[in-house]
Amino acid sequence: MSASTVLLEVSGLDAGYGASQVLFGMGLTVREGCCSTLLGRNGMGKSTTIKTVMGLIKPMRGEVRWSGRPVQGQPPYAVARGGIGLVPEGRQIFPNLTVRENLVATARLRKSTSPWTLERVHELFPRLAERGSNFGNQLSGGEQQMLAIGRALMTNPRLLILDEATEGLSPLIRQEIWRALAQIKAEGMAILVVDKNVASLLRFADQHHIVEKGRVAWQGDSDQLRDDREAWSRYLSA
Repeated sequence: MSASTVLLEVSGLDAGYGASQVLFGMGLTVREGCCSTLLGRNGMGKSTTIKTVMGLIKPMRGEVRWSGRPVQGQPPYAVARGGIGLVPEGRQIFPNLTVRENLVATARLRKSTSPWTLERVHELFPRLAERGSNFGNQLSGGEQQMLAIGRALMTNPRLLILDEATEGLSPLIRQEIWRALAQIKAEGMAILVVDKNVASLLRFADQHHIVEKGRVAWQGDSDQLRDDREAWSRYLSA
């Protein structure tokens, strides 16, 4: 595991919806330039964790620290401006905007030696360049996911969060998404990803957190997870 700087640190996080508590002392870390995962069966609190980090849910207690500063309870726009880009579950692209308009609508330049621009997103996903004048609701599911990733990159974040990165996509499109994420990580961006395709994540993720009933039940690196068949059986099998 890299000894690089901790960008995102979640500790002792309790959160939920109304009177229904979902997270119970949730904790995780994402380091600069590294990829961390949230794994586990459906309904265990992975998406709730991401929504709380992004300010979409106000926590009951606990702390979310971004670059060493507490940000829990801040509005989503403030969290995003701080340098976190979200690819939400369900993609949530703008259906009545063109592909190009979706990409430039939330674009934000940051000081960087190699900022994400429209041209760079097109290089990552050439299909978006081909479909630039099509509206969001005219795209396939895979194209919409590429667009959602490209839109998040256009904010030039320091951390990219993906909730269900390849859910519902064909094997060929999944391979393209994993290729793109590996390239993004190789260029130094931190990534936090939720996905059920553990075998693919083992190839490039640095740290894994398995979530069970709103708390981290197991954590370790890819080698440790690959070898821990009990963890697979207990927390990841259908």
